[in-house]
Amino acid sequence: MFKEIGDERTFNGILNQITDNIQSGRLKAGDALPAERTMAETMGVSRPAVREALRALELLGIIKPVPGGGNYIADDLDSWLIGPLSILFKLNNSYFRQNQQLRAALEREMAILAARKCTPLDAAELLRILTQIDSTEDEIRRGELDKELHTKIAKIADNPMIYSVLAAADQLTDNIISGTREYIMRKNKSAAEIDEQHHRLVEAIINNDDKLAELCMSEHMDTIEKCIDEMQQNKSQGYTGEK
Repeated sequence: MFKEIGDERTFNGILNQITDNIQSGRLKAGDALPAERTMAETMGVSRPAVREALRALELLGIIKPVPGGGNYIADDLDSWLIGPLSILFKLNNSYFRQNQQLRAALEREMAILAARKCTPLDAAELLRILTQIDSTEDEIRRGELDKELHTKIAKIADNPMIYSVLAAADQLTDNIISGTREYIMRKNKSAAEIDEQHHRLVEAIINNDDKLAELCMSEHMDTIEKCIDEMQQNKSQGYTGEK
């Protein structure tokens, strides 16, 4: 599984051999790695060098150490991107509109995939969330359900890469949803436009109409981006949006 490292940098060599074994399937989710001493002897490197590489993979969520029990490949490799991407989104949080544009592109693809894969059970769950949104007057709760609806659509889409990026942007998504709903409520005294878009989107997904689902999600994302532009413009002018 491992071999002596040649001319490449020690850290990179250890990292590459472990990730190559995962990619090839020789190491699978949940598998135990050889002991640090064994890996060091096989690769012709020091134990501290092996430990450094394992620590880097742990920070990425690829390796899970067990105190006194060695190191293991993470059980859920599909979600390993969430940790490092979460840091990236936090560092990039001031670029609000750019982050939303990335989210919008992923949400459109997510709507297409969800429409193609939606089952009757999925449809029932989507309708349940919509019913809860319609039946509550608490705007904070409606915002939470708004996010739950988008999360459910992401799960139906069943694309781990898209889901990981959206999950990593969790706090950003919270800020966008709560911010835009609050702005629309102040401006129009109602978030009916957003809620109607949700209904059309869910109907398209339930009917397995991927083209209409993409169109509905595009309309929904365009509305959000327009609100973000207005919010930023009003903020620069010192306007709150209240009538």
